[in-house]
Amino acid sequence: MEKTLKLGDKEYRLHSSLFTIIDYRNVFSTELFSDIKKLEKTKIKKESDLSTAIDTIFRIIYILQRPFNKQSYNDFLMSLDFSILSNHSELENLTNTIGEMLGTFQKGDSPKHPSKSK
Repeated sequence: MEKTLKLGDKEYRLHSSLFTIIDYRNVFSTELFSDIKKLEKTKIKKESDLSTAIDTIFRIIYILQRPFNKQSYNDFLMSLDFSILSNHSELENLTNTIGEMLGTFQKGDSPKHPSKSK
């Protein structure tokens, strides 16, 4: 699946396939769907929880845009404006896009709230 995501003033072309799972493991040495499960179960109670959630979300976006852009993860993060984190509609679009790209929910469905996950 391919999709374009707008973050701030930049557009990112995203691609998901079975290779996404392998590439995520090769780059970050963790399992994609395990990290998503942890993210779904996270209840943000302290700053370290928030930092971990943000890192996981942007790792996923990084891997999804990687077929079109070979920059390092650090360079990718440095290219993003900090104001993205305070823009509710962009964050919602970001999480919805991840869900659609990875098949965790279909367009129009609501992502599960972390505190309501099983």
